[in-house]
Amino acid sequence: MWEYLVGVIAEPGRALREVAEKKLWKEGLLLVVVLALLNGAVSLATANASNANLSDPELAKVLTSLSNPAVFLPFILVAAALSWFLSGAIYYGFSKLFKGTGTLAGMLAALGFAMTPYLLSVPLSALALLLGQTTASLVGSVAGFVAGIWILALNVLAIRESQQLDTGPAIGVLLVTIASFFVLAIIIGILVAIIVAIAAFMSGSIPR
Repeated sequence: MWEYLVGVIAEPGRALREVAEKKLWKEGLLLVVVLALLNGAVSLATANASNANLSDPELAKVLTSLSNPAVFLPFILVAAALSWFLSGAIYYGFSKLFKGTGTLAGMLAALGFAMTPYLLSVPLSALALLLGQTTASLVGSVAGFVAGIWILALNVLAIRESQQLDTGPAIGVLLVTIASFFVLAIIIGILVAIIVAIAAFMSGSIPR
């Protein structure tokens, strides 16, 4: 497993192709879970440091209760694993529109290992936390942004190598997925607004 982590950094195309061919989805899930725990721990430490500096003790108490590790970390783990699986399934489904021939297991494996850059950004954010909250926020934001762009590029490679596509169609799969999520978010927003308006009208909050 470790050689593939190094490979994703040094030779991402080859490494992601190999993990997809070997269908190392369990190892990919393990990586997603470990990174979620690390990221969650850093987020909790940053939140607690921020809460300690709040002037309003009641607000600090509420925020501290929301960042309870017993609640926050399991939520982060479930959200990360679910996001990994759903993203992989959607990429896999849309890849068929571009005549992809890979497997779902291969897609999930490659997508999991595409998260490797977070192994660099999360410890960097944790180290910056020791230098102060302001420094941690700045370094964390920069590291997160760089890692996010890097992982987006690796997602294209993961789609390409796992589904045996060219780069153009792989980018197409990514763009179609992003566009679908955007449209879905708009539809959900409209539906929620309609439901709220109907509820307000029925309750008499809005004059008839």
